[in-house]
Amino acid sequence: MIISNETADDLGEMAYYIATLYRPESGHNYVNRILGKLASLQYTADIFQYTKFANARKIHPLAKTIPIMNGKWTVVFHIDENYVIVDRFLPSKLMVL
Repeated sequence: MIISNETADDLGEMAYYIATLYRPESGHNYVNRILGKLASLQYTADIFQYTKFANARKIHPLAKTIPIMNGKWTVVFHIDENYVIVDRFLPSKLMVL
């Protein structure tokens, strides 16, 4: 699995935001939970269909999506040869057809 630079930035912003609301370790715990959910993509990425969401297709034309964190975030990813590349995290409410 490869995490894009934009995705790493998204995770850093999430951790910072959660840390400002609660405690610094809360931000790290939130990101660790997200990374745990992403780990399953190594085995399951092929079963997801290409997305119909326009926002995700703008990121990558062969994008796939999966909702995480009780549907609050959508992971946009694609497969390149044997690698799952996580392109971005988007708020789920922004996903439009």
